[in-house]
Amino acid sequence: MPLTRRRDIKVIAVILGDLLTPADPAAAGPDVAAVRPVLDRLNRLFEPALAEPFSIAPEGRIDGVLDDPAQSPLLVSVLREAVAPSVVRVGIGVGLAATMREGGDAYTNAREALRLAARDRGLTRYVGAGDAGDVLLSAVCRLVDPLLQARTPKQWEAIAAYRELGHQRGVAARLGVTRQSVGDRLAAGHRRAVEDADAAVAAFLSYRQRQRVAP
Repeated sequence: MPLTRRRDIKVIAVILGDLLTPADPAAAGPDVAAVRPVLDRLNRLFEPALAEPFSIAPEGRIDGVLDDPAQSPLLVSVLREAVAPSVVRVGIGVGLAATMREGGDAYTNAREALRLAARDRGLTRYVGAGDAGDVLLSAVCRLVDPLLQARTPKQWEAIAAYRELGHQRGVAARLGVTRQSVGDRLAAGHRRAVEDADAAVAAFLSYRQRQRVAP
C-alpha cells in the first residue's frame, strides 16, 4: 500500500485490521460489503489526518494510513463502534513512511503489531513507540481489550449512538428505551474507561511525535 500523496510525511501511523468472523455460527464469514460504507464515512470524518484512505480487501483485511498517529485510538474506536457486533483486530504501526531494510518503518511495525495481537488473542497492539512506549501501550491494550470483548450488541449500539449524539436523552429517543437503560448500557460497556484509555494513548503518541520533531 504505497503512499501516493503527502510525501513530505516523516512519521505516520499505518493501521492494519482484520475483520473477524462473527461469533454467530450461522454466519458465513466477515461481511465485507457492509464495512465499505463504514470506511467511506470514516475517511470523510478523519480526512484532515489521512495520508491514505481506509479500504477493505475481499478477505476482510482493513488498511489505511494516518499522518497524525495521535488520531489512531479515536479512529479505531469509531471503526469498531460502527461495525459492531462484528469484531476488528487491529495493529497500529508508528514509524517512518519509507520502507527500511531492517524494518522499523510504519508498515513493518503495523504487520508486527497485528501479529502480536493475534498471538495474544487480543484486539489492539501498537509497535513503533519506542521500546518503553511499546511496553506501556501493550499494557494499556491488555487492560482495555477484555472490556471491548465483553460488550454486548446493545452496549455497542448505545455507545456508538452516544458518541454521535453526545447525550443520553437523544440516545434513548433513537433506541426507543429509557435514559436509565441508556446509562446502564454505557456503564456496563465501560464507555468512560475506554475513552480515558484512548485519550491517554493519544496524549502519549502526541508527546512522542513532538520528541521526534524537536530540534
